[in-house]
Amino acid sequence: MHHSGGVSHRSGSRQGCLRGTRRDVLQQLEDWLENEQGQRVFWLNGLAGTGKSTIAQTFAEITFAEGKLGASFFCSRNFEDRNNIERIFPTLAFQLVYRYPAFREPLLQVLRANPGIGQEKLCSQMEKLIVGPFQAMQAPTLIIIDALDECRDEEPASALLSVLSRYVGKIPLVKFFITGRPEPRIRSGFRLESLQPHTDVLRLHDVERCSVDSDIKLFLKTQLMDITRTRSNCSLAEDWPASQDIDALCRKAAGFFIYAATVVKFVASESTHLMRGSLSSSHFPKILLMRGSWALISSTPKS
Repeated sequence: MHHSGGVSHRSGSRQGCLRGTRRDVLQQLEDWLENEQGQRVFWLNGLAGTGKSTIAQTFAEITFAEGKLGASFFCSRNFEDRNNIERIFPTLAFQLVYRYPAFREPLLQVLRANPGIGQEKLCSQMEKLIVGPFQAMQAPTLIIIDALDECRDEEPASALLSVLSRYVGKIPLVKFFITGRPEPRIRSGFRLESLQPHTDVLRLHDVERCSVDSDIKLFLKTQLMDITRTRSNCSLAEDWPASQDIDALCRKAAGFFIYAATVVKFVASESTHLMRGSLSSSHFPKILLMRGSWALISSTPKS
């Protein structure tokens, strides 16, 4: 059974939330997971750049440490193995085998009877690779699927969500945390009559702006101060970055973490000339704002 590599929360160099940020959102996710009577599915809905994947990474790290995470799949449109929707269920099953010994035997029985199950339709994959073994195991777990909108999918309503709507009620001990932009295909999937009653939704772009701005300011200040500790080619005042500079950058970010992250990445770059003198000058705020905007416009990072 073919599965995708590099897709779990422990793969690659994905970064989680800075300590102290996104506390309200993460607490809401933990409350949802702990509520045995709550919905089985949680959709973290957010526009590009609002921090969905970073939150998903942190939630995965927390739940893995607590022994509650069964499997995770972080989709990416940039990699064939991570944007192929037909790889998701086989890969989740592969991870679950290593996570739960009781999951192994019923899955092996399926694979012995049908070695080509990974090539079958999504509904067959879900039923035989996920639902059947979980029904035999009867243990609570969490499955995380990040950036579902980045998978290739020709269906008007997400093919994976359509399948999930049919089977989620048959495995009541399993919870699914899914992130994705509010694109038409994803919205239509979560609005299916058989899935909507099982789904909680949090729209990141609707989170109180003051809370988001506070997190962005903490992120900027912490990251920029860390940069100065590793650079010897600039002379800075002790209070750098100044609070008014952080406030100005936060206003430019307009609630989008991707702006703040791109500014930090630009300033930290070894190739930037910004650090060679202008960083310590009185012109720094204006230069950083200008170059930070350029860096954001010039890049196409994943949310």
